[in-house]
Amino acid sequence: MRLSSIIFLVCLFTLCLPVGLSAQGWDKLNISAGGGFSEPVENAGESLDTGWNIDFRGGYNATHRLALDLDFNYNRWNLNSAALARFGEPGGDVSVWSISFQPMQRLLPRRSPLNAYLTGGFGLYHRNLSLTQPTTVTSLFCDPFFGCFPVTFTADQVVASVNNWKPGFNAGAGVEARLGASRARVFGEARYQRMFTNHGADLTFVPVTFGIRW
Repeated sequence: MRLSSIIFLVCLFTLCLPVGLSAQGWDKLNISAGGGFSEPVENAGESLDTGWNIDFRGGYNATHRLALDLDFNYNRWNLNSAALARFGEPGGDVSVWSISFQPMQRLLPRRSPLNAYLTGGFGLYHRNLSLTQPTTVTSLFCDPFFGCFPVTFTADQVVASVNNWKPGFNAGAGVEARLGASRARVFGEARYQRMFTNHGADLTFVPVTFGIRW
């Protein structure tokens, strides 16, 4: 499934959560969205540059401090020059998306103006390695005044791609601040993530995410 399709389904689910819920029922649910940078660590840091991440989360507020959530996290990094030299290709990237059960334990009650929390989870991870090289593409461009004519531009062509599905886990912490009298909060968090592999070192990385939570 393409990343754009996954994000669309997550957003659709998030938007549909409040439908049919009373105010009291809605208070039992939470949703969040954010993004930031992603740092490969340990062995992964030797082959990947700093990348970026996006994150969607939602679930049930079991108590005033404990939330039981499902988390979708996507990370992408470019291969560094050393890794590209080993593969003998001019370009390449690695992407990972995961879906995990993600409990979150706040240190103070949920409606506190400023809070800190611990979180950890276990789930399914998907990794894609793509090697690319530049190529020339010819396409048809149409203009309402000049009409249609061919144009040539440079694009990245995928010459090899490998996909893996494996379990993994994550653990981290964050802080959040309530926005006035509303239930919305801004947050920042960092999580250590490890995707298991059959051969070689596990893929380890630390996404740092900033966003908003309701």
